[in-house]
Amino acid sequence: MKAMVLAAGLGLRMRPLTLLRAKPALPVLDRPLLQFTLERLAKAGVREVVVNLHHLPESVIEAIGPGRHHGLRIRYSREPEILGTGGGPRAVREFFGREPFLLVNGDVFFDFDLRALVARHKSSGAVATLALRTQPDAHSYSPVVTDKRGRILSIAGRPRARRGTRSMFASVHVLDPRLLERLPAGPSDSVRDLYLPLLAEEAHLAGVRCSGAWYDFGRPSLYRDAQLRMLRGRGQVLVGSGARVASAAAVRRSVLGARSRVAKGTRVERSVLWPDAVVEAGARVARSIVTTGGVVRAGERAEDVIVLPLEALGTGDRAGVERHGDMAWVGIE
Repeated sequence: MKAMVLAAGLGLRMRPLTLLRAKPALPVLDRPLLQFTLERLAKAGVREVVVNLHHLPESVIEAIGPGRHHGLRIRYSREPEILGTGGGPRAVREFFGREPFLLVNGDVFFDFDLRALVARHKSSGAVATLALRTQPDAHSYSPVVTDKRGRILSIAGRPRARRGTRSMFASVHVLDPRLLERLPAGPSDSVRDLYLPLLAEEAHLAGVRCSGAWYDFGRPSLYRDAQLRMLRGRGQVLVGSGARVASAAAVRRSVLGARSRVAKGTRVERSVLWPDAVVEAGARVARSIVTTGGVVRAGERAEDVIVLPLEALGTGDRAGVERHGDMAWVGIE
């Protein structure tokens, strides 16, 4: 089976973190987010994957390479212009052949049984099957309404459905590649330009409620908090390979990336340190993110901020930034 991972987005809501790496390449529990996605795909029997690229493409390639350590063959599709969730797959239509393929967003963490999702798609006779989950916040996500058999009646209120079960789309779907031929060349959206017209034609679209973890890293605060929740069952502190933590340091419920350094007399709590981040002697870091190249100097108190090199910020990104020498402190939203 084949799959496509969408990794071309700008990640604007995750700035300033996405000034350093593309969102799918951000470290999650000290690993690039995309590595978790590729593991799920390989476990489902996928062997070939295409990944589209636009924003900071080399950070994505560095994060996952050719895919051999996951038993995958990875092909990259570079997009000088972002083509969207419909246009990206449309541009590589020939890659998929004739069999159904998996299409997943590269900027979410999920742990679904993809084999079961694909099996349900094949048995239902649907032209596309969307992974759904319980809708936690009616105001944050557009609803998908399904009938008792799982047939989709409405997406984002179109067409209007008076009855049915409301869920949210989890950014994972299985579809017949021939559907892509309905889309024009160039940018398009899979929901607006493909699924809504299909619903208007009363085509069979299926929705499957999936259990398992799912996190949308929509803002830096969600990215931080999701990792702290993911620590449950893994211990209260994750220490990456080569990280150095002084015996006199106090670290509570935090992620310390590979080769990060936490000096004596420091206190780090409810925070995420990227690989090679540094917290110097006597500093305190709370509810914060310290990126690669970020340094919290001796005696400083970094609370509810992102610490990153000032040089990573463009001129237009520096408004409201607190400067600490060559470091920038940006409030977490």
